[in-house]
Amino acid sequence: QDDPEVVAAREAGGLVWPRPLLLEAVTARMPAIGFAGTHGKTTSTALAVSALRAAGGDPSFIVGGEMVALNTGAHLGTGSWFAVEADEAFGTFRHLHLNAMMVTNIEADHLDYYGTVAEMEQAFALVANRVDGPVVACIDDPGVRRLGERADIIGYGLTETAAWRMSDPVFAAAATVFTLTARDGTAHRVQVPVPGLHVARNAAGVIAVLSEMGCDTASLVSGVAGFRGVRRRFEVRGTVGGVTVVDDYAHHPTEVGATIAAGRLGGWGRVWAVFQPHRYTRTADLGAEFGRPLATADRVVVTDVYPAGEAPIPGVTGKIVAEAVAAAGGAVRYIAGLAAATDLLAGSVASGDLVLLLGAGDITGVAEPLLAALELRAMA
Repeated sequence: QDDPEVVAAREAGGLVWPRPLLLEAVTARMPAIGFAGTHGKTTSTALAVSALRAAGGDPSFIVGGEMVALNTGAHLGTGSWFAVEADEAFGTFRHLHLNAMMVTNIEADHLDYYGTVAEMEQAFALVANRVDGPVVACIDDPGVRRLGERADIIGYGLTETAAWRMSDPVFAAAATVFTLTARDGTAHRVQVPVPGLHVARNAAGVIAVLSEMGCDTASLVSGVAGFRGVRRRFEVRGTVGGVTVVDDYAHHPTEVGATIAAGRLGGWGRVWAVFQPHRYTRTADLGAEFGRPLATADRVVVTDVYPAGEAPIPGVTGKIVAEAVAAAGGAVRYIAGLAAATDLLAGSVASGDLVLLLGAGDITGVAEPLLAALELRAMA
């Protein structure tokens, strides 16, 4: 409420709408496809935009990140479809009027709002049952399978019983290729130019939900192949002296594990995970659960918590995460400040290493000074 632009708008007599009410109004006026789930919403929405544009459409969209190909996260198009993230945070997705929905996964998050996992899952079921069209969801995920007990879903994934079934995945540093068999038995070989099984699953879901809405599947497959990514989603910020720096928004244990796993596919030497916990409430609820996924990296640096506007909670710091990593057998250092963490990295990484900057806060700002320090080191 105290944002300078909001304050200025109110002082000028302008109408200020909360984001959920704006999305409610927009989705009430144009056919909307929502992309929901604890992880993967932004990438899935952006993949859908890429696929629809390749199929000859000009969809409107709101993506929770900047699409690399378009240099924007929002657009009012001339086409009929509106692609939108159906975000569960603070119950936002309850306000949407949807003609189709894709669900990537359902895991514990935003418990400061929902209170319990059961209440959060109930919210997903409520939204799914209000959708005026197909709900396509990844049945590889246990939370989604529980959703299937409360709502009608069309499954996709590697699971044998999936209506849209993935098979024969091949992983590489720059892409993942897999076969997607449609409900009618037609098989398509899909290439996603982003590493990791989690992104491949997102692509499969996008192709499935858009095909269920009447789009040409072959055109969608072509559109996915041309996807150029979203900023802060395994975004390669640069390579200096043989050290590659990647910026990623991962801020949940599952996302962190998936990003590190994707990094393992690239043939780099050591994988460094530099993690900035996001929000005191999330760190209090899930801090210990970051231990195992972070410990899969060769070296781990944990910084202090990025508050995202929250007041500190006594005893809740990045040390909770660092101690969990150590307990899981990881090689970890706790360095509260980003500047000090940058200095440590600049003096420790070696040619062939991959540095993953992980978190939804301002850890993204480490990339440029780290690359600059590596440039200076290379010239010394």
